[in-house]
Amino acid sequence: MRKTLLTYTKPHVQEDPLSMILGIAYMGAMLEREGLPIELNDERIETDPSMKAAIERNDIIGFSALTPNIRRSIAWAKYAKEHGKITIMGGPHASVDQGVFLDSGHFDYVLKGEAEYTFPQLLKAIEGNDDNALQEIPGLASMRDGELWVDNPAPPLIKKLDDLPIPARHLLPMETYFKNNPEHLIYIFTTRGCPFKCIFCQKELTGRGFRVRSTEAIVDELEHIIKAYDPGVILFVDEILTLRKKRIHEMCDEIIRRGLKFEWVANTRADCVDYPLLKHMHRAGCRRIYYGWESGSQRMLDVLKKDLTPEVIVNAAKMTRRAGIWAKVYLIVGSPGETELDVLETEKVLRLAGPDLIRVSVFNPLIGTESWDNYQASIDIGDLSENYVSSNRSGYVHENFTQTQLEELRKNIVRSYERWYYSMPQRAKRFYERALYYVENPVMGRKRFGRAVGLVPPPKRLVVTNHH
Repeated sequence: MRKTLLTYTKPHVQEDPLSMILGIAYMGAMLEREGLPIELNDERIETDPSMKAAIERNDIIGFSALTPNIRRSIAWAKYAKEHGKITIMGGPHASVDQGVFLDSGHFDYVLKGEAEYTFPQLLKAIEGNDDNALQEIPGLASMRDGELWVDNPAPPLIKKLDDLPIPARHLLPMETYFKNNPEHLIYIFTTRGCPFKCIFCQKELTGRGFRVRSTEAIVDELEHIIKAYDPGVILFVDEILTLRKKRIHEMCDEIIRRGLKFEWVANTRADCVDYPLLKHMHRAGCRRIYYGWESGSQRMLDVLKKDLTPEVIVNAAKMTRRAGIWAKVYLIVGSPGETELDVLETEKVLRLAGPDLIRVSVFNPLIGTESWDNYQASIDIGDLSENYVSSNRSGYVHENFTQTQLEELRKNIVRSYERWYYSMPQRAKRFYERALYYVENPVMGRKRFGRAVGLVPPPKRLVVTNHH
């Protein structure tokens, strides 16, 4: 039987904390369930020689990549084809732009959409040399003799997420991730999809519906992660973890009931939280929330179709701080039509809200998004074909700012905010707010005081000698 390698190719610039990849880990688990030989590989923690060796010892090479990574995937696929391998491309970009891979001549197949079920089908059809079976696989596209001989629509979205096995983290070098990330960060999904209509998001892979796992399945996986890997932090990478507040209350109740002690982080929106929920999340171990605000200008929020207001943003930030949770926010600069006045509005809202960390990116219209369709006339396709997409540059030709000005604007927003945030008046304000939090939460206050004077020892980490 042919041996399969699934590899995640690295971006031009590693901007996020280094941690394990969930996508290929889910695929690995499905292939194990089907009894198919599988090896997982993450280029971010590999060297070029080890990447080449992994490709050379396998027969089928599957690639997964986000938009900023696709050129490296194409380069590695070229290397694989030179060594007689069968090559397959999947993932978010493949689901909206199959042509860039097939036209390169270095990919035998592109698999669109969620592929936990279709990828094993594809491998079995390849193993059996069965063209009829290949032509029936949902989401498959392939060229033969310079012609597109199969181009099937993506499969329906997976409705029953509980039917999927938990990610095969044991197929990844977890110790290596931990060495490169002092937080010992591990990812988990509890949902797929997002019903909101922000113009910059690709939704082709997971859709605009909202599909959820059961509370039991989620907490079972959390318990497994804690016992097997002893993570420092677990990040819920759902696009909007708290969209349905009732299920998060249920999850927090079950975490507390089982006595699971761990720190976790959530991604969500400012209009998807309230104070009782935030307090409950904190009791269950949530210590950080990452919010996608994008702007403090109502005009820009409307352009981006965020369906938010500055008032909602500020209120969410204040509730988050009151609940004892640290907040990081994501902003976008250079949205269509943005002016210096809009930037000033954003800076004003930042100071009213007072998040603990901000990350600012340049507006990027990605293929497969409404922004790509609506602003074609302002996109420099030549620039995109030559340069990687990243947080600090864009192929969008802005009406009011040059690329250099946008990069300076991005940096200046961060510098200006950090100067304000770390000023003595703001430090004193946060100290006062923390004191109020401990008055409102006396149990936490006693623990904090006990640790400060050495009466309560810090929580001990387990010594895990085998992550398998």
